[in-house]
Amino acid sequence: MTKKVLILGANGRIARLAEKEFLTQTDDELKLFLRNPERLQLQQPQRESVIDGDATVIN
Repeated sequence: MTKKVLILGANGRIARLAEKEFLTQTDDELKLFLRNPERLQLQQPQRESVIDGDATVIN
């Protein structure tokens, strides 16, 4: 069963390692949340989508 996984701070070191593991070990769809999406290079665009935002800003 495919799951949807949210990774916060997707440009960070641990997040990048988690992204790699999810992509190699599962069939899950990844939602990558980060402040500067232009810096991110998707590994498998068909399984990854980007959410541009700042988790520290509360509206």
